[in-house]
Amino acid sequence: MRVALFLLLVVSIPAAGTEDDWAERLDEDGIRVLARPVSGSKYQEFKATVELEATTAHVVALLQDNSACARWVFRCVGSTNIEQLSNTERYFHQVTDLPFPARSRDAVFHARIYYTPDGSITIELQSTPNKLSQTKHVRIIETYGHYLLQPLDKGRVLLTWQLYVDPAGVLPAWLVNSMLTDMPYKSLMVFKELVREAPYRNAIFKYDDAGTPIDILFN
Repeated sequence: MRVALFLLLVVSIPAAGTEDDWAERLDEDGIRVLARPVSGSKYQEFKATVELEATTAHVVALLQDNSACARWVFRCVGSTNIEQLSNTERYFHQVTDLPFPARSRDAVFHARIYYTPDGSITIELQSTPNKLSQTKHVRIIETYGHYLLQPLDKGRVLLTWQLYVDPAGVLPAWLVNSMLTDMPYKSLMVFKELVREAPYRNAIFKYDDAGTPIDILFN
């Protein structure tokens, strides 16, 4: 079983705040959630961190598994690959359910991954709304973020998940911003258990001659 790694196209995005702008929302069960304002937007972005009993290969394998979205991403009802440009780049579609009477949202992402010599991995995500025809859902036009994977000792990884979403439509900002605590917390509570299960726990990197990961294999 082989799953291709995915990477993100970098485009211009609204300016976020500074590191001093982060305000803590929650620190429970090993998960810390912060939020901060984004310049020019009424919506905030969040940053959540958690230590995982996993390798970076295990984490990447789960993050790129579309079929797992509904299992761990809070309110995700489905995700599918749209186009695999290469073994290192792809587009995917994701649908999110919201509490009644709000309509469900969908987003199309272009994704990429970047490696550094110290072993950390950055997976960045950028919305590409025109890549897919309009559906019955409200299309999210602007969303961007990243996952940062930093290997620790004793087979652990520090995962940082940072995300900004403008949900489009008429949702009030106070409601959207209030969801920036539950969404990452509940998602990562499931993620840290799911990443320890098969097939993700069996994932290993395949490397090129320079020692850079180019694919994922499963034992």
